[in-house]
Amino acid sequence: KTMLSGHYREDRQARENRIRKIGQGRVVDTFIVDKGHPNGAERHEVTDRAIVIIYNARTNKLITKLIARPNQIRRYYEAENRVTPNDILQLAYEHTKKNYNA
Repeated sequence: KTMLSGHYREDRQARENRIRKIGQGRVVDTFIVDKGHPNGAERHEVTDRAIVIIYNARTNKLITKLIARPNQIRRYYEAENRVTPNDILQLAYEHTKKNYNA
């Protein structure tokens, strides 16, 4: 069973419900992101449904899930000089047009 952060458990149920409707998809790429947070680096998992699942890299605690915008997806890949998968980018664009990430 995944451990949930207090933030996710308390603040993110509406988003989680929308993600359930969209479908979380399967993880296709993982990126380690270090923003200098006191709790350490994060593991950002990008799914084939343009959902980003974020965990604490050390504790594996789920921090949050995002319905990604195209630029969010693009930044992960560009940071590693990789080609951004167009199908995931397109899906992120569709989610944005439907205002799913508001």
